[in-house]
Amino acid sequence: MRRFLVEWFFGTLMRRIEPAYPDLLPVTHVVRPGYLHSDRVELDPIRMGIVWNDAPRRILPKNEWVPRDPIRAIVFARVALKRPDILEKLLDRGSSILLVLDEATATPADLGLSKVQEDIRLTPLLPVLPKYLGNGVGSMKAWKGYVWGAMLGLFPFPNAGDAIERRVKKLGRAGATFVAAAPLLLTPKDRHRVLDTFQDSKNEDRMENALFHADVSRGLHALERRAGIAIREAGMNAWVDSPSLDGRNASALTTAARLRLWARRLDQSHEESSWGWRLRRAASALEHLQNDPEVLASGNNLRVIPGFDPWVVEFTESLWSGGEPLTSAWAKWAGVDKSSPCA
Repeated sequence: MRRFLVEWFFGTLMRRIEPAYPDLLPVTHVVRPGYLHSDRVELDPIRMGIVWNDAPRRILPKNEWVPRDPIRAIVFARVALKRPDILEKLLDRGSSILLVLDEATATPADLGLSKVQEDIRLTPLLPVLPKYLGNGVGSMKAWKGYVWGAMLGLFPFPNAGDAIERRVKKLGRAGATFVAAAPLLLTPKDRHRVLDTFQDSKNEDRMENALFHADVSRGLHALERRAGIAIREAGMNAWVDSPSLDGRNASALTTAARLRLWARRLDQSHEESSWGWRLRRAASALEHLQNDPEVLASGNNLRVIPGFDPWVVEFTESLWSGGEPLTSAWAKWAGVDKSSPCA
């Protein structure tokens, strides 16, 4: 009862969340309040929205309680800098952390972390806005000892495809191992604010058409496909390589992330007739698995996992070794020849 009263009065430090794209962002909790005010325009990867530099200021909760059981948490660096013990508390209790580098100059030392990742269950995530909104990809030299990646926001601005390919290549050169690309979710107010920045410029008409008149849904699907192809060609993963939890198998969590990515892609390719729901059901089971699914597969025992019907087993094995049905799924989603390597 005392804990309930403290949390009710001061507000809880942790909050359960449902990301805008749960297939792409494998987290369940956020360290409140999430993003903190900055003088820059930034990307909030949880809701895949723009955080403007005049956004309302947020206050840190006074309560510092964290769950005893391991969770998959997302922590913003600016919050961690103000709560230097939060990362240690979460890691000590077996949780995994997706660390959003919203503070561009933050280093591992600033956050009480070692220079090298070693066995730390923490993955840095760089939020990247599309051209015209963000400042591009900054230096990641301080994090070269870590496996890190980026969340890339997409929107069909003029020449967006070429800009996305350049950003993906730049992220690869900077050392990213994965890039998850997803459409920005712009509110009507966001769209007007973006257009206002192009008033009286040569791109104003094209930007107005992109923001208000074009088929945004079709444009976003095309951009996501183009980003996926660019990510594969750059040799990076298209899913978030989040660290494992205590008691969970790392290979199972990675496979679950890949299944969820392909569930999304199958939905885009087949719409109402998609079997993406079958991959999501199997991924949910894998996220609670303590055994290595590849070891189970070697003994023809994947089918013992809930949701692994013969087609899901075949699809999962093709993720590891290539071939069908992944080859056909990639060709249909990306619009390329079947001989092209798959993601």
